[in-house]
Amino acid sequence: MVKYDVRSAQQLAADIRSAHGAIDTALADLAALACSVINTCRSSDAAPAETQAAIEKITAGLVKMVDARNGFVSAHREIAIAQSRSNLKETNFGCVGSGPLTSPAGLHVVGSQA
Repeated sequence: MVKYDVRSAQQLAADIRSAHGAIDTALADLAALACSVINTCRSSDAAPAETQAAIEKITAGLVKMVDARNGFVSAHREIAIAQSRSNLKETNFGCVGSGPLTSPAGLHVVGSQA
């Protein structure tokens, strides 16, 4: 069993929550930017062929941000798995979301034979 320092793990958990929020904010900002680019192109007198490159580049950036978010979620999953195999497996750090990798571990009742 791997042993982690609880203070370091608490900081890691706080940083994960902060990073999740920052990534989602950046993703929302890029989506809003994509809408602004499209609206500006639509309201201009530029031909669609002239504005195509701008729309392609902004949406490519949006796709890359979604891919980056996926990588971060995968890394968070690996960290949660490592925690589940450590001395801190029963510690709830308040992870984002719910599910088997983020829910606090409960007490388990083991039946006795009488």
